[in-house]
Amino acid sequence: MNARCPKLVAIAVVLMCALAVLFFERDTSSDTEKELTSTGLGSVENLEAAYNEWESQHVKNGGDRNITLPIGWFDGLSTGNNAGHGQVRLNLIDGTVSVEVEGLSSAEGWDFWLIDNGPESSVIPDPDDAMIRAGSLRHEGKTAKLEANLGSDAFSSFDPDLFVITRAGKSPIEDRALVGTTTLFHRLYRSKQGNHLGVLADLPQPQAEERSLFQRVIDALSPSAQAQIGPIPNPSTPMELLITEGRRSFFNDTFEGNGRTCGTCHREDENLTITPDFIATLPPNDPLFVAEFVPALSANFENPVLMRKFGLILENVDGFDDLPNKFVMRGVPHTLALLPNTLAPVAGGADGTTIPPNERTGWGGDGAPGTGTLREFILGAITQHYPKTLNRQVGVDFILATNAQMDALEAFMKSTGRRSDLVLQGPGALSLKDERAARGQAIFNNPSPGLGLPNDPNIGAGNCFLCHLNAGASDFFFPGQNANFNTNVEQLPSQPADLVNPPQHNPPDGGFGLGPPPPGVFGIGNGSFNTPVLVEAADTPPFFHNNTITTIEGAVDFYNSDAFNKAPGFGGIITGNAGLIKLAATEVEAVGAFLRVVNGLENIRSSIDLETRAKSAVSFSQAQELLRLSIAELADALEVLQCGRLHHDARVKLAQAAAIDAIALVTSNRTLRNALIDQAIHLKRAARADMVN
Repeated sequence: MNARCPKLVAIAVVLMCALAVLFFERDTSSDTEKELTSTGLGSVENLEAAYNEWESQHVKNGGDRNITLPIGWFDGLSTGNNAGHGQVRLNLIDGTVSVEVEGLSSAEGWDFWLIDNGPESSVIPDPDDAMIRAGSLRHEGKTAKLEANLGSDAFSSFDPDLFVITRAGKSPIEDRALVGTTTLFHRLYRSKQGNHLGVLADLPQPQAEERSLFQRVIDALSPSAQAQIGPIPNPSTPMELLITEGRRSFFNDTFEGNGRTCGTCHREDENLTITPDFIATLPPNDPLFVAEFVPALSANFENPVLMRKFGLILENVDGFDDLPNKFVMRGVPHTLALLPNTLAPVAGGADGTTIPPNERTGWGGDGAPGTGTLREFILGAITQHYPKTLNRQVGVDFILATNAQMDALEAFMKSTGRRSDLVLQGPGALSLKDERAARGQAIFNNPSPGLGLPNDPNIGAGNCFLCHLNAGASDFFFPGQNANFNTNVEQLPSQPADLVNPPQHNPPDGGFGLGPPPPGVFGIGNGSFNTPVLVEAADTPPFFHNNTITTIEGAVDFYNSDAFNKAPGFGGIITGNAGLIKLAATEVEAVGAFLRVVNGLENIRSSIDLETRAKSAVSFSQAQELLRLSIAELADALEVLQCGRLHHDARVKLAQAAAIDAIALVTSNRTLRNALIDQAIHLKRAARADMVN
């Protein structure tokens, strides 16, 4: 956890004692139970709820008779640079295909292909994949189009994974100008049509991995991403298997690269992010530090100084053509609660951005290659962070994920965190008992008078809800959309990464896009950055894309500053004094208290969920894995509340619950363990009752 405030000594002692017992106690689970990993922070209920919502809209739009997917240039998959982008429409029932794209040269001919990747094949087309050439595109002005009828049997045994536009006469194996993919939810829908929801033909069975007692001790003393994984028996449902496999891949699959995994930077017991404090605990040979011990990556791959001091990771978001100069340094955003709103598209570019990207990923909101979806983000991350050399040659420096791996990874990432946003206004709104936090909630939801919305003149106008509706990432004026804004964070003076001695090369970050910056903005892009969720903010510092602010109160106070209120190029709410944020110091503290309390409540919710699943565990190892994560959530809750001097009585109960969890962690008898878990859950619910009316 992020040690930014003193913790309760008693709980630390209890946890240390429990870990000592754990390391030297014989694990009583059988060898056959050590085949798969648990879903961890992933929740089957979350994934199913998200899928059901998607399915409802999909059926409303026509189901398999009307599938619309983006297609575009895809770094790592496309065989050359191309500005083309557009849409593919499929009718899998009648066998019709429609394609419309812009940006393709009319001086060349273009063919459209559909690919069904083989079970173990990379996403890159190869000779073993099934392929259908649907026809050639014809230009009508700036738009290239194709209408084809493949017949009603075309998709009876052909499940399209990939769409490719090639130069005329070329196959997708040798030429790929534009590329698009289906999504996990499309594939789940197809599996449900066959009465086997979640049974995906491409999904491989995870391999057994036995770890000795000695290896477990080494893992504990030398934390690694792999050490976060605990063994469990076979999951009970296909959806659970899918998430479980995704979690295994997230923390274990290196894709034959430099040793890194997704979990190298997104640590599960660190809220799926990483901090300078945690980085300081890692051994010198951790894959995070490959730039320090792999000669081929010693220059232009990472900045070890800025990584170790501030948790900043080097990103070539604007291309790999000028590695010494064309990069930015960004923090690692947590991947909790990716749904319901952080991946929502902004229809029509309501915030001034463009489509693609079709989903908002990364700090700039354009963090994925190709059409900008979460699924494609996986391939972009492998290309950026996993290579053995800076040549980044597929098949030599790394391999790309298969469709099965992308399905599983997408399932895990979409299953973590909250299922839905909070309700902070109107009927059923959250009602907090702490007076300071309750005032912070009111300030958070109070608009400036000039906006034409109901305003309370007796308190400060925080306007926070306008960009963070219900403390999420959804825009008030465009609900369900995750917008980009230039809030002037990049131009703040005295940023920690710029004060390092000796000075480090740290180019300005232009945020979204590849175009020239507007006046007052530097770098490549329009200066805007993606709006993050706030519920999990207090326990995932530092803040903003460049980790420039270390406390939640400091982050709130930034929006109270001239830097924000006079941000160059800010196309948001501020016109004259309308939308101006001017909070007193006590009001800044109140909003900080509100965010700390909602974060603590989310920690409690997650901890109870993990313990409830631990009660149903059919192996000791599975229960232990879930209890470890539950304890981590409680440590977060204690920290964010204690740092704000909030809810002393609730903190006492949470500390007691953590101590009981620590005992349950080393209790192999299921009946006794579950009795302890029941006690801990009772205390957590009592703590929550202390915090909420």
